[in-house]
Amino acid sequence: MRSTRAPSALRALALLVASLALLAGCGPRWMVVRQTVPDPFVQRPHFAVEPIHFEDLRVGGKSEGEYLSGKEPDQQSKWQADKEAMSAGFAAALAAAGEGLSVGALVPEGWVVRPVVTFIEPGFYAGIAAGPTEVRMTVQVLDGKGAVLDEIAVHSNIAATMGTAAVGTRLRDAADDLGHVVAGYLRTRVYPG
Repeated sequence: MRSTRAPSALRALALLVASLALLAGCGPRWMVVRQTVPDPFVQRPHFAVEPIHFEDLRVGGKSEGEYLSGKEPDQQSKWQADKEAMSAGFAAALAAAGEGLSVGALVPEGWVVRPVVTFIEPGFYAGIAAGPTEVRMTVQVLDGKGAVLDEIAVHSNIAATMGTAAVGTRLRDAADDLGHVVAGYLRTRVYPG
């Protein structure tokens, strides 16, 4: 099994091209960072999903610790609850959108999906002004021994509206959206062509 990994300059260029394609509305909503060749997932649709990892998370231009240091204790608790809800929502959306995939407990012939949120722009809603919420995620697909076979980068932007005025609502919507995107990627690997 051979893994391909682009040099950093090529990865940056690929990310730029993928971002422009996403903005234009064409192409898949993921960027491949690493992909094992030949495809080990063909006709092997069993996936377990880890809870979302938030290590080294950046919130806007700050570390998560810096971001939370300016919040009241109840706001900090809500933030943690929002992250837990994102994790549950991501897994549920991946399972629901994963037509032809088996998403659940790890089985001997299965794979592990490791989602890692690297960046959150919370956004805001103030009636006459609003800014969207953005969530960036790296997703690794591991074998049973923990080796990374595939890695993709995905992101979601959720508009701040009267119906999504709360940041937590937008974060949950973003996690749901990302679950659908990742399910689409996994289907292309399990059922290519």
